[in-house]
Amino acid sequence: MSNSDWPLMVFTLSMQFSVGVVLLYDLFLLFPIALKKEKLPLRFQMILLVALVAALTGVVFSLLHPGNPVNAMKTLSNLNNSWLSREILFFISYSGMLLIVTGLQFRFPSAVRSYKWLLDLTCLTGLVLVYVMSRIYWLPSMPAWDSIFTPISFYLAMFLSGSCFLLLFQLNSGSWTSQKGLAVLIIAIPVIQVALLPVYMSWLEEAGDSARQSVSLLLNQYLPAFYLRLGFEILTIAFGFWAFFSIRSDTLKRRNLFIPALLAFITMVGALVIDRFLFYQQIVPIGNL
Repeated sequence: MSNSDWPLMVFTLSMQFSVGVVLLYDLFLLFPIALKKEKLPLRFQMILLVALVAALTGVVFSLLHPGNPVNAMKTLSNLNNSWLSREILFFISYSGMLLIVTGLQFRFPSAVRSYKWLLDLTCLTGLVLVYVMSRIYWLPSMPAWDSIFTPISFYLAMFLSGSCFLLLFQLNSGSWTSQKGLAVLIIAIPVIQVALLPVYMSWLEEAGDSARQSVSLLLNQYLPAFYLRLGFEILTIAFGFWAFFSIRSDTLKRRNLFIPALLAFITMVGALVIDRFLFYQQIVPIGNL
């Protein structure tokens, strides 16, 4: 992977983490609070701030790439034909709405039901943003990227990073149901990632010479990283089970969940970073064998 690809790795992971946090916060934490007409706990106000900082951090790193979104602002006039232009549009929309709803949460924590619709719209915009980000990599000249596996990978990273963070964040404040649901996601998503791996490898073997060269790179030059990612994914599943069975009631003590939640977060970060690193290492254009 070239030095210019590292900023893109940080950008994509940061944005997917941000959207995952916002989406799961809306579903697992804010929805029950709004339903019960309760006041938003002060601790939960920080969650959207973390998501906003993650999104802005991604943009800062993208500035280090010669083809970054900010330099592509001039392409906004080409929305009909350019996925990069659409990425800029949806990023601006997502970040703007996230900034507004974050401010509202700090200013009016007791009126969360009145502006929950804006957070719902922010989530929807974020989901579209992740899809648009994936479509930038659907290049016929790059067989390893040019498939449905790319958006699947981006969405799985989004859900896994968001669920691991929220479980770690709400050790004391979260409900039993919310904690259980997040633990299930932490188990299920790496299971899906591991299950898809042989399917993806088999597809590459059948997708032409360039795609087979990508497989060869993974299983030869980057074999240690390949197995390390797999190991981190398996560990995340194990720590997810540990967390799930540590959650016994709403009166759960923090010390029972802290260790498995923290370990799941750490192994999740390791797995996603290595996975995205390998994603960029698979650049084998057609005709460049």
